[in-house]
Amino acid sequence: MRVIPVVVLTLSIALPWQAWAQMGSSLLRGSSRMVERTVSRNLDKVFRPKLVVRQGSTGPVTAMSLSQDERYLVSAVGDFSVRLWDLGVGREAARMSGHQAEITTIAISPDGRRLLTGSRDKTLRLWNLQQGELLKTETGFSQPLSAAIFLDQDHWVAADESGTIMVSGKAVAAHGPGPVRLAAQGGERFVSAGADGILKLWDIKAGPVAQQSLGAAVTSVAADAETVVVGLADGRVLRLDAALTQVGELGQKHAGAVTALAVGRDGRVASAGADGHVLVWSSRNSVELGRHDGAVSHVGMGKDGEFAISASQDGTTRLWSIATRKPLVTLLSTTDGWAVVDSKGRYDGNQDGLDGIDWQGEDATVGIESFAETHFEAALLPRALHQDELADAKSIPDGVRYPAKIRFVSPKSSGDSENPRVQVEVEATDDGGSGVAELRLYRNGRQVTTRSVDIRRETSEDGSPRVVGRFELDLRAGRNVLSATAVNDDRMESPAQNLVLNAEPPPPGPPKIHLMTVGINAYANKDLSLFYAKPDAQSIGGFFTKSGQIPDPLGSTVTIEDSKATKDNILAALNELRAMPAQDMVVVYMAGHGVSIGDDWYFVPHELRDADSDESLKAQGLSSMELKRAIESMTADRTLLLLDTCHSGTAVSPLKDYRGMKSLRLLARSVGTHILAATDRDQYAIELAKLGHGIFTYALLEGLKGKADTAPADGSVSAGEIIRYVEEKVPMLAAKYTDYAQYPTGYSRGKDFAVSVAPGK
Repeated sequence: MRVIPVVVLTLSIALPWQAWAQMGSSLLRGSSRMVERTVSRNLDKVFRPKLVVRQGSTGPVTAMSLSQDERYLVSAVGDFSVRLWDLGVGREAARMSGHQAEITTIAISPDGRRLLTGSRDKTLRLWNLQQGELLKTETGFSQPLSAAIFLDQDHWVAADESGTIMVSGKAVAAHGPGPVRLAAQGGERFVSAGADGILKLWDIKAGPVAQQSLGAAVTSVAADAETVVVGLADGRVLRLDAALTQVGELGQKHAGAVTALAVGRDGRVASAGADGHVLVWSSRNSVELGRHDGAVSHVGMGKDGEFAISASQDGTTRLWSIATRKPLVTLLSTTDGWAVVDSKGRYDGNQDGLDGIDWQGEDATVGIESFAETHFEAALLPRALHQDELADAKSIPDGVRYPAKIRFVSPKSSGDSENPRVQVEVEATDDGGSGVAELRLYRNGRQVTTRSVDIRRETSEDGSPRVVGRFELDLRAGRNVLSATAVNDDRMESPAQNLVLNAEPPPPGPPKIHLMTVGINAYANKDLSLFYAKPDAQSIGGFFTKSGQIPDPLGSTVTIEDSKATKDNILAALNELRAMPAQDMVVVYMAGHGVSIGDDWYFVPHELRDADSDESLKAQGLSSMELKRAIESMTADRTLLLLDTCHSGTAVSPLKDYRGMKSLRLLARSVGTHILAATDRDQYAIELAKLGHGIFTYALLEGLKGKADTAPADGSVSAGEIIRYVEEKVPMLAAKYTDYAQYPTGYSRGKDFAVSVAPGK
């Protein structure tokens, strides 16, 4: 689709026509220039972008399955991996790899503990769903797999493209050549349908007990205890009774094959086709929910009949509201991450996934994270499903104003600087009505704020408003990357403009690491007491002071525990870190309770007694905004904030506590730092005697000791590597040792850096 920028002009000229007629050509030319300037000042340019996965695209979603309790969604993508989505917390929780060709079918056991995946590599794999472990590989198929189902926790049925089905490990020639489709009917019965147009009802012990010839190739089938629904290659949808004796036609609404079907608990049917359309049928009437940009590989329905879900060759999985006939959210899996986006452009996702996703128009492209302040919504997926109230946001697909234009005035180009202290001038200009609300400069990924000399507002020659900032800052020895961005009046951040300066200042001595740890076991309110917060903080301190695995010498260390961990003491310690040189590293680890109020997050200091009270938290808690002010005032380029916090134990709504992660994410993004937090949503950070630590800190220590050295395996563990390792490891540990889910949340902005070195390096 061709994207056409929309230009809205507001222009009022009060001269009567007679006056225009008497003017000379010279005056007309002068007036023309005046009008051009007026138009420029009043111009309101809008571009209507389309969401594009710029890098990390995994290709089509080839198979999908929804667990019976609707907690888990499993999808297969084009890189032959399987992605596990936890719908309760709204994120991709794990991925499983091993197939060597397209995955064509997925099935989840009724108890939600096991998973079947079938592929064009002619193998069927059985997995432990929650831990992602491969349990068994079945290789007794002569052709690519076309379908697989569970009958109960222990019995499965699979079929391939030779017309053969395998029941409890025994192969049976059931249909003519071509793909076979399967549907569980409940109990020990299931239905098979083939390209030969034959529909069969099976009993797992007795074999086939009924048969019906449909006279056309079957391309999809679904069933429950009372009905069987069949999709045909010519676009028709048929409904049969459970015994296959009565055949009726729902209709023919698809152009081409019906590729996916689902039967809801209320008797309604969802269908999807090669034409990309997704429909819901009630008797012979159908309504269209929407359309994918490619063929649909799978469709499902929620048990309460409120939503449908579809997966497509266009690379997306979409949830639809059946009542409103509108899309709820789109799920995207990338090679390294995941994202959730709703129809207005509000989004959630991990950093590795979001980094490769853009809003792209004909003449402008902005990253999805350029809209972080206005459109990022933590827990977007479950909040959409539960119809939780979301902050109002402009619809990005309907059109957004252009980001401000930005450039370096001086220095004008990259080069060497003889002085380690330089002045940098940056100019941001309004682009047709978008305005310039804020100017930001980053040095090696960290925002420069305290060295600002002057910020002034001007008007450019064409009448456009602009902001000019002059910054004075120190350069690190060697390569310094300066990045400038501007935020417009709609709080959209512009793409960065970069400048590289090389500096050779007098040797300041080796860079150092400054460590601050906070651990609170004993709160003033004894009901808040914890077991592992203080020992965990001591273990982190011990790693940096005793392991011999840190990349730079240790500078200052500050330890704050129990009754000393007051808000004033914590802020005072953070304030002491402001003066550390740009070349140094600051690591802050805090363990205790953390609570959210709306989109704000608070660390609970020792003296706060009533963590249930919003008023007490706002007055006595250490807010994410206060953390932001403390961290952005630090000069050190390398900063890492580690938060091992759990909820205080109050009863909250399932989505309330997770929302506070938004403020921490925006902290990392705006300041240019690296953050890793132990919990999201309302989950308790799990303290586990078997490991001797909280799960988060156990994984963190294992990663620092070398296990996170994977991407690349170069002998050092970077901040980015430790974030990715802990995000992946903690859910696996939680699934192995507990019945609770825990998903850490990490975010990085700025230059990556080594936090530890592997043993012997």
